[in-house]
Amino acid sequence: MFEDFDFPSYPSLGKSKLRTPALCAADSSASGSQGWSGETVPKANLMQVMLEAQPQALFLLDAAGLILEVGGAWETMTGLSADEVRGRPLLEWLRYDRAHYPAALRRGQGVLEDAELLTRHACHVVRVVWAERGPLVAGSLEALKVSAQHTFDLSERLNHTERALDDAIHLLGVSQDAWQAEHIRRIVDFAQRLAGAAGLGPSEVRAVRWGAALHDIGKARVPQEILHKPGPLNALEYEVILQHPLWGVQVLAELPFLPAQTVDAVRHHHERWDGHGYPLGLREGAIPLVARIMAIVDVFDALTSVRPYKPAWPYQDAVEHLIRESGRQFDPELTQLFVCEVLGFTHLLPRFEAQQ
Repeated sequence: MFEDFDFPSYPSLGKSKLRTPALCAADSSASGSQGWSGETVPKANLMQVMLEAQPQALFLLDAAGLILEVGGAWETMTGLSADEVRGRPLLEWLRYDRAHYPAALRRGQGVLEDAELLTRHACHVVRVVWAERGPLVAGSLEALKVSAQHTFDLSERLNHTERALDDAIHLLGVSQDAWQAEHIRRIVDFAQRLAGAAGLGPSEVRAVRWGAALHDIGKARVPQEILHKPGPLNALEYEVILQHPLWGVQVLAELPFLPAQTVDAVRHHHERWDGHGYPLGLREGAIPLVARIMAIVDVFDALTSVRPYKPAWPYQDAVEHLIRESGRQFDPELTQLFVCEVLGFTHLLPRFEAQQ
């Protein structure tokens, strides 16, 4: 839109006239134009009318990025008068990713999509167009349509809400003790990585992440003397432990926003591929995918961590256990992905191929 403007050389801007040949077709050297009423209108006034009618906010910057002049819908869009902004940097009110666009508003020409305009009362998303004209930079700010602005605002709120939920769910999952906090941190990382390797989409990965954080929430109802017993559990104590997946589901019933897959991870993470797990004895594909992921990462971290009843196993021994139990306790395809891609033991791939 700036190609039709012939800006004079700075600093003689205030003493020069803008040439508007399209408006003065009858006589390019004339100082005015004949209006409908027969009155002669000075060319400078015609240019001013045209600039003020622009729906975009117009600006003119010097080589240092300071505002020389504004026009069009500038005051309507920003709430700032020309006198308030002259001599001040445009970046005082405009935000964008300067690391990705180092030359923006300085040289050449281009477009910035989804920049943020900070006004006195709000933050608006705008489209910025600029073009270098000698030592000056001319440009415009165009407000996004209401629907686009609404979509942007909604997306930002959703992202903020999701981050807050992540933090809240993590805190809920680690609320029992410091040992549980470290266990949760590790298996959330393992579970996310395995879910990604399995090709799950963003919403499914989020469900896995939340399921990992909350998988043992039902243990809040298990007496501490059972959870931290240094020796083997007796039959009654073991029966209590077996209830924690269902107790966890009962706790999560108060959080209806949780995805069904997250609840599945809590309810079924102790099911076995061969059908000998609990609480329902599901087998193979009947076990929800998120629960099959959880079963692998939960056992691996339990084996490689110190527990009241055992020392930590070396990684090699824990990986050997996973390979032995592949196709019995664990989903064989997911076990192979976890060992070879998540843990990076690609040299063990032939061990899995031999089991097929």
